[in-house]
Amino acid sequence: MKWSVTMKKPTKKSFYEYMSLRFKTKYRDPDGYLTLIDVIQEAQDESKFMDLAELTLMSKADRLIYRNAMANLLVELTPAQVDEYLAIVEYGLEYIT
Repeated sequence: MKWSVTMKKPTKKSFYEYMSLRFKTKYRDPDGYLTLIDVIQEAQDESKFMDLAELTLMSKADRLIYRNAMANLLVELTPAQVDEYLAIVEYGLEYIT
């Protein structure tokens, strides 16, 4: 699916509400919305869409492996940050499907 002129971006308000409900706390990360837009644009490529979809299906053990892989790339993530990123990916994939 290509990002078209007619396709509207999700609103920050709806995204922040989703994340707040999901994590039962007021979501305040200003970079989260930018990550969402990046996910939506990246998911336009069918193979990348499938890669992102597979991320959302990871077990706890797979999430630990993912964290270790990211650490090898010098990106340190806490378990909460991984959960947050996966929630953003889920929201982005739901938005474009």
